[in-house]
Amino acid sequence: MVTYEQACDIIAAAFPGAVFSAAYEYPRGWYFNVEPSGWTEDQPVNPFGVSAIIHKADGAWKYFNVGNPEFLDVLGVAKPVALPEKYAAMIRPKHNAG
Repeated sequence: MVTYEQACDIIAAAFPGAVFSAAYEYPRGWYFNVEPSGWTEDQPVNPFGVSAIIHKADGAWKYFNVGNPEFLDVLGVAKPVALPEKYAAMIRPKHNAG
């Protein structure tokens, strides 16, 4: 069983240099919106369309999109969760991509 913090670390390792714009929890895990490095909070979310889902039971992750069989079920029950401070700190303030 993985914790939320471990899930964040797993997804961060899968997308080096990327930042999370949001995280959501559902009964079997979490999903994250992954943004390119340098993303600022006033830019559109998911400009290249990447989200990743991770399961609590085993820490396995997959891309989270319409091709994922869990997609519609998870969207209906997921709730936003705050990012851990070390990941929230990676989001640059508005207009400060440098």
